[in-house]
Amino acid sequence: MKRRVVALLLAALAGLAEAVPIAVDVGHYLERPGATSAYGITEFEYNQSLAAVLAARLAVEGVPVRLIGWRGEMAELRERPRQAEEAGAGFFLSVHHDSVHESQLEPWVWNGRALRHADGFAGFSLYVSRLNPQLDQSLACARAIGAALRDAGLPVATHHAAAPGLGLEWADAAQGVYYYDNLVVLKTATVPAVLLEAGVIVNRDEERQLAGAARRALTADAVARGLRGCGVMVSDGRR
Repeated sequence: MKRRVVALLLAALAGLAEAVPIAVDVGHYLERPGATSAYGITEFEYNQSLAAVLAARLAVEGVPVRLIGWRGEMAELRERPRQAEEAGAGFFLSVHHDSVHESQLEPWVWNGRALRHADGFAGFSLYVSRLNPQLDQSLACARAIGAALRDAGLPVATHHAAAPGLGLEWADAAQGVYYYDNLVVLKTATVPAVLLEAGVIVNRDEERQLAGAARRALTADAVARGLRGCGVMVSDGRR
């Protein structure tokens, strides 16, 4: 799988131009790789793989992409939007995969390894910060991406609205968009910024889908449609 991801990354980088209008941020990093999936894979690995597919998808349309945190070295969160903006990015998308509150996880054993799952939770979600100076554009793009993901047949993850100790406020429940004001990569960006949770990796069935090429391609296509719909992405018409 790593060889395929690298090939996709190289294809994306081959399409880079001097101006870099869209930054794709790989959520988390090697020392703190995020959630552990139901089958024992780190969230960072999922984020890295989806980011490569998304970058390649945008490159097919002639859209320049700047990948942020690809090697897993970027521990300083404020550095991510800063690096994107220094490269000239006009939009910042942080790619993640979702989990649930600790209290909602159930133990199980897979291949002799003690792991945890939560099969009652599934779907995508999107996040914007009201502290971002480009909130209107951020929200418009989050809504457009959410609508495209729903049109592709994916469900909205609703559990963060009632999560213990969190209870996020909906920005647009129909399109799966939450307000999460204090997310560092969103509130410190000066360009429109959205965080995507592509699916719930502690759900054993959904994780199998998220690990596959078809789900990644479907997600990348929907994100591209959403970015085009909100006016951020201007392609050269190659696709």
